[in-house]
Amino acid sequence: MGFFDSLKKKPLKVDDQQLLLEAMLCVAFADGDDQYEETNLVRAFAATLPEFKNADAYEVYEKAEKAVKLHGALNRVKELSNLGSEALRHKAFLLAMDIALSSGEIDDGEEAVLGAMAETMRITPDVADRIAGVLMIKYAT
Repeated sequence: MGFFDSLKKKPLKVDDQQLLLEAMLCVAFADGDDQYEETNLVRAFAATLPEFKNADAYEVYEKAEKAVKLHGALNRVKELSNLGSEALRHKAFLLAMDIALSSGEIDDGEEAVLGAMAETMRITPDVADRIAGVLMIKYAT
């Protein structure tokens, strides 16, 4: 290990607002591409969340996006275990799955990120199935 290695890509200390955005962005960037439609959808979802009621959503979004782009989606998933409560972990997983399903189907990258999220955030198969069931109703055609 070189002298400057300890200065590179240190894990960031983040709060629940940023982590909620990161959960959505990890799925949006799972394919390595930040598509305009997906990033706009993340911003729109964030605008509806009570966690952002009195926050500078633009600033939080910029921090979240920078963290996911710098460290990579799968690496940032590990930080989601730091969400402050089980309810927030469930909400983050639901939001991430909603972003993934919004494009019509879940691709391999999104599936890998969602699987890592479920493990990291201790989402039980029962909870994941219930979330998926509700979202499948939302996106049924």
